Amino acid sequence: MANPDPSIDPFPELESERERLGFSRACRDRMIERFSGVDPDAAADEITKEYVEVTVGEALEDLRSPGAGDFFGRITEDRAHAVGARGGAHSSSGDTWYIGRRHIEDDVHDPVVVDWRAPIAAPFYRATGIDPLGLAHRRRFTLVDGDVTAYLDEQLDDPDAASAATGVPDPVLAEIGAARTGAMREIVATIQAEQDVVIRAPIDQCLVVQGGPGTGKTAVGLHRAAYLLFEHRRRLMRDGVLVVGPNPVFLDYIGNVLPSLGERSVQQKTALDLCIPKLDDLAGVDSDHDREHKGSAAMLAAVEAAVTRHVSTPSERVHQPLGARTLVFEVDEMAEWIARALDGNLPVNRRRQSLRPIIEREVLQRTGSDAAFAKLDVLRSVLQRAWPVVQPVRLIDHLLAEHGFGPSGRRRRWTVADQLLVDEANTLLNGTPFTFGHLVVDEAQDHSAVALRVIGRRSPSGSMTVLGDLAQSTTPAGQRDWDVALGHLTRAAGSVAHLTIGYRVPGPILDVANRLLPFTAVDTVASTSVRFEGSAPSFTRVEPTALAAAVAAEVLVVRHRHHNTGRGREGPRVRWRGGGEPPSDPRRHRTRRPTALRRHDPRRADPAPRRRRRATRRARRTPSVTRRATTANVRSVRRRRSGGHT
Repeated sequence: MANPDPSIDPFPELESERERLGFSRACRDRMIERFSGVDPDAAADEITKEYVEVTVGEALEDLRSPGAGDFFGRITEDRAHAVGARGGAHSSSGDTWYIGRRHIEDDVHDPVVVDWRAPIAAPFYRATGIDPLGLAHRRRFTLVDGDVTAYLDEQLDDPDAASAATGVPDPVLAEIGAARTGAMREIVATIQAEQDVVIRAPIDQCLVVQGGPGTGKTAVGLHRAAYLLFEHRRRLMRDGVLVVGPNPVFLDYIGNVLPSLGERSVQQKTALDLCIPKLDDLAGVDSDHDREHKGSAAMLAAVEAAVTRHVSTPSERVHQPLGARTLVFEVDEMAEWIARALDGNLPVNRRRQSLRPIIEREVLQRTGSDAAFAKLDVLRSVLQRAWPVVQPVRLIDHLLAEHGFGPSGRRRRWTVADQLLVDEANTLLNGTPFTFGHLVVDEAQDHSAVALRVIGRRSPSGSMTVLGDLAQSTTPAGQRDWDVALGHLTRAAGSVAHLTIGYRVPGPILDVANRLLPFTAVDTVASTSVRFEGSAPSFTRVEPTALAAAVAAEVLVVRHRHHNTGRGREGPRVRWRGGGEPPSDPRRHRTRRPTALRRHDPRRADPAPRRRRRATRRARRTPSVTRRATTANVRSVRRRRSGGHT
């Protein structure tokens, strides 16, 4: 191939684009000035004043955040599409829009940069030469130290052009290969088409996102939360958005993503954080067998049966003195009252409360007095014994003892799995204590059936984004089928979307992981990587007694390559390193749910109480990150098309 002509400028519009960037930043500064000049004290009342203060404060924080005023893309609509969209109005060319992280407008409120979540920005992520989605041209910018240094043009209205959109663009590949820190970053500039489809999917569903290692599931889920808050702000600001992570270390790892996208109202918790009432001390540690049984669907059924098992029918008729007369209540009559109260979908203890109006109506018919029920002390005492109030902790304590899980009462050493069961019992007895408008659940394949039920009950509408990879399930009670998992999460309709392109894991590594898929006993789709660099993994078999020394020696060899030294795991007896070939049949080597040779990831940290004795080891291997606290947020009004403030 001939060298390019040095006399030809590869970026002839670079200076004009730099001027545009300067103009955008100047518009941002003027927006800051206008917002800073708003006087909340001029509001008509205190409520309006508070709303103005919070809204203006939020807008100023967004405009002063890193990247506000910058853009990473530009799209030009196709002229024919623009004419059609305007009902035949004349247009010499389609409109041009710059895409960025924040909406920026000029002094007359025309958009200078549109928010990446606005509908008009969607073609930037999805358009191809085959399906340009109404675009004639797309430009992707490369910014270094805040300055435009290059751009990539894609001519979408001519699939045969040299600059037609094919494959993964160079700026995207450069961003993917950039050095990483200890915290996850937003990816708005590099969202790919299959990811954008998931991000902008309708809100009223339980959407499972299945993807192999490095396909961007977590980032997609967080950006989907930001997008849904943009599209359904009033609804979700009222009902709330919750991100459920596998452990606090993981939540630290992702803690800055949503704030960097301008969303600070989203709560982030683990499944354990959701549980109510809290057990005093989770000092116990379950065996794998016990964790599997306690987290199973069978245990869910046992809890559901147990919450009404204490309800009985009086065995004898009741003679109730009332003034000069005696009322007689037959056994069948009282049994019918209890059956009517039990027949419903309310929490059990609230169904118990409905027993009183049933009795009051019956007594009113007999006595003609509304106040008679208060005098029926004998009847009330009998019914209280027939249907006593049960506390969730005591119920689960007795249930666990019945199933052979340790002694009951004060001698019990509660575990994490027990806490989840207590929450489920509390929900069945007293109702879900708090709910959200949308949930994002990460690493869902590692949650037990009970944990999924605890999480799913926090979304009564079933609006959830569930992220995971069945082939990477590593817990005894983890999931192996998304249809089954959906049944634990919600009664609403659910669907599964697949992410099949890997961006983080190099191709040679992912190829080995894909070879293990047939041995995971799960039905999933193999991923392909856009990164072809790197050598194929090599393998060394060591005896169990030599494992620790072999790992330590290898760490000393490879630690200079990356601040997160890589680790691979095939099973309890085999570690792959050095030379040799992978086994043709991993089942011969006692493979148990291979973990896809992923590098250390903070989402895999152990959340169980055993963390006390593992604290030192985990501190050495976990990246240091800072958790961004969430703050109160209020609705801000934006233009739907350009994502702007009004």
